[in-house]
Amino acid sequence: MPHRKIRVLIIDQAIAFGGSIVVAARLVRALDPNLVDSRVVSEMDPEILRVQFGDWDRVDVVRHTVTYTHHARVMRWVSEMPLSGLLMRPVMYATSLVSAVANVVYVWRIALRIVIGRIDIVHMNNGMDNSEAALVTWLLRRRILVHCHGPAPMGLLRRFLVRRAHGYVAVSNHIKDYLVAHGVAAQNVEVIPNPAEKMTIDEGLVRSVRARYHLRPEQRVFGIFGRIVGWKGHREFVLAASEVVKRMPEAVAFIVGDVSDGDRRLWDDLQELVRQQGLADRFVFTGYIARIVELYGIMDVVVHASTWPEPFGLVIIEAMGCGIPVIASNLGAPSEIIDDGKDGLIVDPKNTPALAQALLDLLGNESLRRDMGQRARQKVLSRYGAEEYASRMEGVYRRAMGMC
Repeated sequence: MPHRKIRVLIIDQAIAFGGSIVVAARLVRALDPNLVDSRVVSEMDPEILRVQFGDWDRVDVVRHTVTYTHHARVMRWVSEMPLSGLLMRPVMYATSLVSAVANVVYVWRIALRIVIGRIDIVHMNNGMDNSEAALVTWLLRRRILVHCHGPAPMGLLRRFLVRRAHGYVAVSNHIKDYLVAHGVAAQNVEVIPNPAEKMTIDEGLVRSVRARYHLRPEQRVFGIFGRIVGWKGHREFVLAASEVVKRMPEAVAFIVGDVSDGDRRLWDDLQELVRQQGLADRFVFTGYIARIVELYGIMDVVVHASTWPEPFGLVIIEAMGCGIPVIASNLGAPSEIIDDGKDGLIVDPKNTPALAQALLDLLGNESLRRDMGQRARQKVLSRYGAEEYASRMEGVYRRAMGMC
């Protein structure tokens, strides 16, 4: 007798646009509807969700009253006060208490969706960041799947809950090591790299986008993609890119993405850094771009410059899948994706001369860019397909349910 469908609730608590919600959207589109009945809860702007999920009608917006951004603002404010070292811990406990009380409504709404939807597995799409949702799942005796897209602090509650999960998925070996370090048995963690979306570069669209940004035919274009947050290496990119555009008059640098969680200070600092060097006309700040393929289409080289260990780097496989050579950080998972010197380059992003020289080498050598980009695209097509990704995730769901 065939098993019934597995009912899965994917919970994503990210507020700023990022890789986790993109991966969730790719997953639900590729899951076999005869095997899995999936729903999604998110805290993002409905317009972003519409772009990612289209007309799929199983996405609900359920938001915390007090979010992680509120915590970050309070901690930042305290860190700037006198005696901040003495105040930090009591303020942290106080904000956690306020958060627990304020978010009772959020917990209730999640519990209702689990009970009414007769959910079997709650897929925690941000690891154990969302302790409230994980706790109510455990109390309701549903199965927890910890999907770790990145590391996060592990307090007592998170450690307690993570060890009671029924399945663990890490986006890279780097993140698997993090889970193992926090008490999860290595044999219980499956490494499933994020999937790439098949993107088609339309030459007519490329011409249109180049015209939109007033790019001349002879100009070479390179850029960094992603949320503008300190550890993503935008400052390091600007420093290296400044050297490149000074030495290569036909080069233009793009910064593709928007501020993270409402903090515009880094955005302002980057623009001021560019202005101070007299290079404002050689840099383009695009802000949020809904159809990211438009910008990949005009790139000759894409840079990934994370200064902390990168959990995965979705931008890397997206650009590679478009046939664009990528220069990526030597910290974290990028070296699991890129074969240095063959289908991309691995560079220390804090080494400005090395990053600038890598850019100059690629921008100045069309045949090298073409060959490296072709190898990169072939790798992504063979290893990072959404269908294979969904199939492996279905296997995780079945094992969590004891079906195999």
